Amino acid sequence: MAGTTTFGPHERRPELKALTGLRAVAAIAVVVSHLGVPKSLPEELAKIAHWGYIGVPLFFMLSGVVLGYNYPELTFRQGRRTIKFYLARIGRVMPLYWVVLIYCALFYVAINHVNYPKVFVMNLFAVQTWGGDLLAAQSRYNGPGWSIGAELFFYAVFPFVLPLIAKAARRWGLRALVTIAGAMALVSFGLYLFFVLTGRADLPAADPGSAHRWLYRNPLCQLPIFIAGVAVAFLLPYVRHWSDLTHHVIQTSVLGYVLILAMIRGEGGAWGAGSFGPFFVVPFIFALLSLASDRGWLARILRTRPMVTLGVASYALYITHRWLVWQLSSTDPVSKGHGIDPYIGFLLTICILLLVAEGAHRYIEEPARRWIVTQGKYLARRYPSRRAIPAQRQAPAEERTSVSV
Repeated sequence: MAGTTTFGPHERRPELKALTGLRAVAAIAVVVSHLGVPKSLPEELAKIAHWGYIGVPLFFMLSGVVLGYNYPELTFRQGRRTIKFYLARIGRVMPLYWVVLIYCALFYVAINHVNYPKVFVMNLFAVQTWGGDLLAAQSRYNGPGWSIGAELFFYAVFPFVLPLIAKAARRWGLRALVTIAGAMALVSFGLYLFFVLTGRADLPAADPGSAHRWLYRNPLCQLPIFIAGVAVAFLLPYVRHWSDLTHHVIQTSVLGYVLILAMIRGEGGAWGAGSFGPFFVVPFIFALLSLASDRGWLARILRTRPMVTLGVASYALYITHRWLVWQLSSTDPVSKGHGIDPYIGFLLTICILLLVAEGAHRYIEEPARRWIVTQGKYLARRYPSRRAIPAQRQAPAEERTSVSV
């Protein structure tokens, strides 16, 4: 698996296996937060499960890391290569996204449920997350699809942001990269403080001015987290000298921070607003720096074959699970049932979702991506290159290591 790239506008780089395994953790965390947990589960564990949606901002940062690692010298001036980059990104996330969207619409027709033509078109172009209507963004069709709109925005700005970070890294080195990552963390936390101090953190999610609408769903407010991830990609060479003990400490500390914060959190809007990303920017930076080395106890777990296999199909799990959870009608039995039945139902539902995700990845996502990337190569050849693509000092990572949510 490592070091074998078959598709995409880049050369070969070693797979960051622990980060691929981390994708599985993030996707399953989101699934659990939507599925619910048995009511007999201890309160502290239930709080952790309900905060599983923090996997979304983790995906955004992880996406920045892997794109920066894959394309360290991409610029918007490289016409052919930029076209291939954009087509590779579309091929990575959109085919399965469209298949699930069409399935949702057809299911509405089959059960004589009302369809929403305007919302369907918004979903078709993945722009639903830019609007203030919560139902249009997360309820009418495939709820998790809103984050694909955010990812497409990150893809669009990446060839423009990356050269700035790369130039700063070449000119000022470690100091510049730490400054960029730290500044992005401060911007994210500054937005959080604004919403808390103005009382918007307490507004319901359906309110167009709420923290949920802006800090969680608006791509502009999540952009600092993505940029911090790109900076992390350029920081990776600087952590090679870290000892195994350092990796153990970082991974244990970050995991402990996330779990303890989830268990002790209150119910106020400030806690929810912070969970949309601002509470985790700095911890996630350290975690990704450490895990990308494939060293440390947690990295060794994440890089195992089962975790990597789950990680490869994590996007399919993420994009298909919400609709299937509703169709399986498993939420109420799991969260309200008694005895051992809710736990059996929970495990069976997870297994079904994983099987569906593996099938969707293998028979829809991958074939469609390969076809689009192949067509993109032919299209790019017709586009006149404005400048020669510089020889890369490092070959980029496996296409399947790319992270999308």
